[in-house]
Amino acid sequence: MKKLLVLLVSLFIVAPASAHTSLVSSVPESGAVLNEVPAEVRIKFNEDLLLVDDKNPNRIEVINGVGQVVSGMSVVEGPEIFTALDLSFEPSGEYLVKYRVVSADGHPIEGEYQFTVAAPEVISAPVEESKEDEGIVRIIWVLLTLSGVGILALLRLGK
Repeated sequence: MKKLLVLLVSLFIVAPASAHTSLVSSVPESGAVLNEVPAEVRIKFNEDLLLVDDKNPNRIEVINGVGQVVSGMSVVEGPEIFTALDLSFEPSGEYLVKYRVVSADGHPIEGEYQFTVAAPEVISAPVEESKEDEGIVRIIWVLLTLSGVGILALLRLGK
């Protein structure tokens, strides 16, 4: 009985200490392959993030494949943090999302993940020659043929 009581007491003491803020979801998701750059990156945690008066100790930074930071200001709304992305650059390639947030209990949480924006697929339609182009080509062939025949005739007459 004494052992059971010690076990129960230790569970109550250890359980709160191991309960830290954790990542619930992200948009775009880690490893996602997108057709276009998203307007924003949004990460959600299982509890509210810390805000100190008008200061925000929480950050998201999005870096494109050439090392440029393409994210704006980080905004916190309860358990979510998000940032808008600058869409005025070459969109295809890999993106690295780095975050550092502070949970309501004061513990910092850092992490990173990647997503990819696929290069747009170029689809070309078969090139069709217009009837006008065919007519011009035929006229040129006829003129070349007649010129060749005329040159041969001149050469034979000259003998």
